[in-house]
Amino acid sequence: MLADSVALTGDSARVITIADMSAARHGVRFSAGGDQAGQSLRELADLAATGGIDVPVWRTYPLAQAPQAHADLEAHRNNGKAVLLP
Repeated sequence: MLADSVALTGDSARVITIADMSAARHGVRFSAGGDQAGQSLRELADLAATGGIDVPVWRTYPLAQAPQAHADLEAHRNNGKAVLLP
């Protein structure tokens, strides 16, 4: 997904991950939180509020179906993001 994200944004500096340990191979910043996490989150929230970011949702799951959501993602059945709902 990181290579696709870099291709879509046109610049690895515009991509950040909190989960993919292969970030460095793609020139992408890996964040485990810290001082910049709050600023990045504010920037993402601003982009989302102004329509500057589009996150394709593939499927939603009730929280009780979290194991199924995880299994679907591991099996690469998704074409977009899976969202857990309360």
